[in-house]
Amino acid sequence: MNFISLRFLIFAGCLLPLFFLISARWKWLCLLIASYVFYSFAGIRAIVILAVSTLLVYAAALGLERAKTPRMRRLIFELGLVFGLFGLLVFKYTDFFGRLFFSMAGIFKAGIVYKPLGLAYIVGLSFYTFKSISYLVDVYRGKMAAEKHLGYFALYVSFFPQLLMGPIDRAVRFIPELKKRAVLDFDRLASGIELIAWGIFKKVAVADRLALFVNDVFAQPDNQGLYLLLAAYIYAFQIYCDFSGYIDMAIGFSRILGYDSMENFRTPYASRSLPEFWSRWHISLSTWLRDYLFLPIAYWVLRVIKSPSLLLIKAEAWAYGIAIIITWTLGGLWHGAAWNFVVFGVAHGIYLLLSNSTKKGRRRFVRWIRLDQLPTLRHAIQVFITFNLVSLAWIFFRAESLTAALAFLQNISQWIPTTRRGLVVFDIVLILLVIGLEAFFKKHARWPAWQKLPRPLRTAAFALFLCLIMILAMDANNEFIYFNF
Repeated sequence: MNFISLRFLIFAGCLLPLFFLISARWKWLCLLIASYVFYSFAGIRAIVILAVSTLLVYAAALGLERAKTPRMRRLIFELGLVFGLFGLLVFKYTDFFGRLFFSMAGIFKAGIVYKPLGLAYIVGLSFYTFKSISYLVDVYRGKMAAEKHLGYFALYVSFFPQLLMGPIDRAVRFIPELKKRAVLDFDRLASGIELIAWGIFKKVAVADRLALFVNDVFAQPDNQGLYLLLAAYIYAFQIYCDFSGYIDMAIGFSRILGYDSMENFRTPYASRSLPEFWSRWHISLSTWLRDYLFLPIAYWVLRVIKSPSLLLIKAEAWAYGIAIIITWTLGGLWHGAAWNFVVFGVAHGIYLLLSNSTKKGRRRFVRWIRLDQLPTLRHAIQVFITFNLVSLAWIFFRAESLTAALAFLQNISQWIPTTRRGLVVFDIVLILLVIGLEAFFKKHARWPAWQKLPRPLRTAAFALFLCLIMILAMDANNEFIYFNF
């Protein structure tokens, strides 16, 4: 169910009065039923997989606490991981790895052909799977006790604002949040509505309009010249407004209900390095990859090497390099079961590896050319380089295939087509508008002048903003980009 639809408006209009009128004892049940009703629009298969996965992971976590030996705990943990990942592996990766396996087998025996099963991907599966796995790992590591109340655990996994595209909130933080006494708070209501409106604006008035130019250029990269480069830059803002717009709405709905979701974006394109970018973009995913993939792999490499160095390279450097490449290769695969997504992930892994290995040399170079004496210029150069590297990787993310991405790069030239110049200018103005409005929206609560405005004037300003949404809005039925992941 799309947040920006009449169907969801009816859903929310029925849920909110009931939620705040019902006894606090049964609010969890009200939200759980609402979440399953919300997800039922993805189909009966989606509901069954969600329910079965939830029950199996819940049982595995309880089994971890009851296991009497480390060996039994390890066995239950591994079974729990299989249970939690089974749906994701089957519905997202069967055809990808099937084609890969059969193509490798074809090297030894000709005529072997893989027939794709054509299993349709289930929206939201990647996101709630990662929530379940993080919960199971945290219980296994002793960071939290297994949740005894099946209802609260099921609500954590299926909580409808986060179900389809995140944030990937951790159970150790969010289950206690769900157990709070939720009451109607008009300040939270107003703040949540503002955030929802801002998310709608970024989606229907910005992302969907930018998509007109981006989709056209990516669909026909021949004879597009410099427009290809512009499309890569504009797509960077399209995907940001599309994804962060959804997250703003998700956080806004959670806030209205009385719960605080984790932050998922923090002005990522203002980052001065690739590590900083991933500390600002899709924060819930990047921290998940760090805690549940990168660190375990790095520690495993250190245990394997044992000595302080290997081939004159420090063990820590080996651990970081191996762990970062594996993590981001899998991170690319998480986004999509295709080779262009693998390249997208590997590219970011290489970025981070180079960033870490050249840190000291870059600092010496900056001091040598005395750029450290011009911090504003240095900051601007760092942001420019980081944004260009990120935009390059987005090409592989956006392209339909690895072949299409390479063809896109090959066709970039200095020639500027004479058509669609007005659309390009409009898109650039729209991007500048959203950057300015976001700066205002994020900081206006700290501005005394805004706080001193009479409520009628602030309401009028909000009404004008809603008018701006209606003027610029595209088709509200366009899906969010991350619904596919």
